[in-house]
Amino acid sequence: MTTGATGADLIYDQLKSCGISLGAGLPDDWLVPLMARIDEDPEFTLVRVAREPEAVGVCGGALLGGAQACAFMGIAGLLASGHEFALFNNAHQVPLFIVASLRGTLEDPRTYQVAQGISGLPYLDALGMTYMTIEKLDDVPLIPAAYRRSRLVKRPFVCFFTKAVLMHGVTDYIGE
Repeated sequence: MTTGATGADLIYDQLKSCGISLGAGLPDDWLVPLMARIDEDPEFTLVRVAREPEAVGVCGGALLGGAQACAFMGIAGLLASGHEFALFNNAHQVPLFIVASLRGTLEDPRTYQVAQGISGLPYLDALGMTYMTIEKLDDVPLIPAAYRRSRLVKRPFVCFFTKAVLMHGVTDYIGE
């Protein structure tokens, strides 16, 4: 994909094309550019939470109230939200679209993220959660299909993004 847009711009555009107007989450450093981009849109409400399980509740409430919503979190947030996924989303068939950073990979130098990355995907498998990974900019247009899938299966659907996609075009990143 040849464009001057950042990864955050491209993801934002796809979320808007889904009709999503509310998001909730606790960002890790790779999600900050995307959440900052969303903050620029007065028609998109972004609720910052103290713990990721709260984002599950905010998005579930928004859905039940008729809004299109998604949650934002890192893999640590997915691990912390297992109870809500199992007893709220799965038991009551409440769909939830989750935008998540895929931590613990070769592009992630932090030891604590590696540990979470090792257990994260098997944990989601144990919960019966569906997920996909967007590793290149050309695959960002798959977001609407993933969003529709979460609605179809009436369960959480995690759309992971690599650092390369989330941080594409970001020039003021101070992390590793």
